Formats: sequence, C-alpha cells, structure tokens
Amino acid sequence: MIIEVAIFIILFIMTFLLLSKYRIALLDAIVGGLATAPVSHDTRLEGLLEIAGRYYSEKNFLAAEKAYLKVLKVDHKNSLAYSRLGFIYSHFGQVDDAVECFQLVADNYPNAASYYNLSMMLFKSRKFKRSARALEKSISMEETPARLVSLARIYRIIGQYDAQIKTLKRALEMEPKSVSIMLLLAEAYLHENQPKQANAMFKEILKIEPANIRAKQAINSNPALKKLH
Repeated sequence: MIIEVAIFIILFIMTFLLLSKYRIALLDAIVGGLATAPVSHDTRLEGLLEIAGRYYSEKNFLAAEKAYLKVLKVDHKNSLAYSRLGFIYSHFGQVDDAVECFQLVADNYPNAASYYNLSMMLFKSRKFKRSARALEKSISMEETPARLVSLARIYRIIGQYDAQIKTLKRALEMEPKSVSIMLLLAEAYLHENQPKQANAMFKEILKIEPANIRAKQAINSNPALKKLH
C-alpha cells in the first residue's frame, strides 16, 4: 500500500512538471508567433506578461528584460513592464535607464507609487533636487511617515534645513511615539542651533527609552545642551 501511494505521488509530480513545461512552451509559441491559429492582441500580451513575470520572480533578469521589451512592442505604455525594467536596470547598475523607465511610468500613470519609485531612483543617481520634487508629488497624493522622513533626508542633503525640520515635525505628528523620528528631529534642531528644542526632544526620547545611547551621548557631549542642565 505504501509503495502504491509513493508511486502515485511520483507520477502526480511528474505530470505536474510536464504540464508546466508544456504550458510555458505553448506560451512561448503563442507570443513568438509560432502557433498556427490566430492569436488576439490581449492573448499575446497576457502570454508575454506571464512569461516575463515568471522570469522576474525567478530573478532571471536578463530573460525578464527581453520578455518585458517584447511586452512594450505589443503595449508601448505598459506600466508594469516599464516598472519591472526600471528595477532590472537598477539591479544591473544602469541607473539612467532605470530613471527613464520610472519617469515614463510617472508621466503616463501619475500616482503616489510611481512618483516614489522615480524619486528613489533619482536619489540613487544623485539627482537630489529632482528626487525631492518627485517625492513631494508622491506625498501630495499619499502622505506617509516613511516618505516624509525620506524627503527630510533629501532636504538635509540639498541644504533646505527649515524644510527638513518642518517635514520631520509633520512625520512626528503622524507617529508621535517614534523614537527614530524624534532623534532625527533633535539632531536637525542641533544643526540649526536650536538647543532648547533639541533638548526638549531628547528628553522626550529618554521618557520613552531611558537607556537610549544617542540621546544620552548628545546631552552629555554637546556644550549647548550641557548649559541647559
């Protein structure tokens, strides 16, 4: 009985694998124009997307790139294809190509996610002002503490310190118990020579986390903060 069950399981697995290979081969035939029966535009596109998605999920990025480029020949504004190509090019270090892909997505399908992806890729290419503008658009559509913190970091890089503080304060309003945001805001206050505000923020941090090392070190080592104690 046990042997029969084992044989059944093995046959089932082999059948499943054969059917999977047959399905991929059939899809390749359809999208490659090798099938003898006429294939509709939607069927061809669906087949291409399935093959591309399979390659992408398997991290076979070279094959996925070719497949998504085929998708764009059928549907030249396909947002999924451009997004996936953007991530693929980023993986290969082709940052400019990645930016171009995400820019096309944002232009054709403007939403919080598309502008966020564009912003992150612009940041990676060190185009910080453009990155900030894209992230501002993303936040205007969907405001989250994480995006606000990312924007604050960019503001610091480009020297917009007042905007950095304002953005961190907004993030803290959304997550009032976030120690990580408090630390960033306290350090921003110190950078802008606002020791009283920084000190108040460090005290709030120590109420939540009495052993917080960064807060303790700042209070004990910064001359401006020492004067307040």
